[in-house]
Amino acid sequence: MRRVMLHLGFHKTGTTAAQSFLFENRELIWPQYALVLPFRTRKTGLADAATHFSIYGTHDALTAFSNQMRKMLCTLDLGARRGLILSEENFSGLRPSRNPAVGYEAAPDLAACLVGLIRNRFANERMEITLYLSLRRRSDWLRSLWAHDLRRTRLLLDFSTYQERLTTIQSPEDAANAIRDHLPNVDVRTRWLEDLREQPLGPGAPFAEFLGMSKDQVGKLVTPSHTNPALPDTVLSEMLALNRSTLDEGELFRQKKALDRHAQNDLIGTE
Repeated sequence: MRRVMLHLGFHKTGTTAAQSFLFENRELIWPQYALVLPFRTRKTGLADAATHFSIYGTHDALTAFSNQMRKMLCTLDLGARRGLILSEENFSGLRPSRNPAVGYEAAPDLAACLVGLIRNRFANERMEITLYLSLRRRSDWLRSLWAHDLRRTRLLLDFSTYQERLTTIQSPEDAANAIRDHLPNVDVRTRWLEDLREQPLGPGAPFAEFLGMSKDQVGKLVTPSHTNPALPDTVLSEMLALNRSTLDEGELFRQKKALDRHAQNDLIGTE
């Protein structure tokens, strides 16, 4: 049976660590599963096509994504038995903090499109599709979005005001339920980031379970080395102050990068 796992997000729910796990264990995974990770989906424009649809919601935008995805699937070396694992959070749409009027409303249509393309790619074969979505408690998720925007943009809002601005958007759990309702015949699985952090393989655990490896093979899997650890509140306050300063964009970027680097080093104990 051909097995496929589609990890479609959500943003700020451990996706970086999940993708790191898949990449760092690729030599063990590849004999049974092809991998499609953000390096490929973003380099080829697939992620942009998905977020474009989430912004505009037009038939033409979804068709453009579908056509690009179909072409990519045809390039994969899947042989007679190899399955597929895909991980790309932007396939659920644009990060909600960038488009709070819409949030994850496009996620069910994007998921349905992907499932349809996979079924067509393996037409007349026995197959199993698992759609996996990582979740996070709403308050922690919003704070992570705020921290991300503080670091990457000149965000001027404190967290309380930022949180109010995003009051109406779906939480990851609500978005997952909307996808499940839209695809009643698909195995839609969810895991909470808070629980995965207690697992030896962290956000990689759901993939290890899906792979169905022997005990010896599982013992060879490595934990993800690339994660996005939460920055301390003091550092986030400093970033907010920098954003609100009169620094030009170049100097602002330099100072925030230095602050971020020192904070990351402190978190992992290298300084």
